[in-house]
Amino acid sequence: MLSPTRSPTIARIPSATVVLGGVDAAEDLIVEGQVTGHITLPDHHLAITASAVIAARIMARSVTISGVVEGNILASERIELLPGASVRGHLTTPALLIVDGARFTGSVDPVRTEAALLVAKYRQRRAEWASG
Repeated sequence: MLSPTRSPTIARIPSATVVLGGVDAAEDLIVEGQVTGHITLPDHHLAITASAVIAARIMARSVTISGVVEGNILASERIELLPGASVRGHLTTPALLIVDGARFTGSVDPVRTEAALLVAKYRQRRAEWASG
């Protein structure tokens, strides 16, 4: 049993790191480097720093972006684009914040978040069954 005083862990991809293929995590994640493929942490927060360059499908509870992202993002709670962020893709989330100084090209779907999340989780489980 986990201690209620235990602090949550946060994983980090440093700025000198390049990940090809994707990342699956069961904890919050800070990306400072490059990721190509997918980032999946459906119950956790993803922070993409100003130095990060991402070309990936993203699924997370919430996403905060200061860097460059190209790809579709599914967030069950919210997506925040901070100053300096450059995002191109389709965003599916019930709450979106675009701060002055952020750039966004694409589309937003605030209505289908729950259905999209269930489909994404199903596809992830199916891929795990096929590989395992």
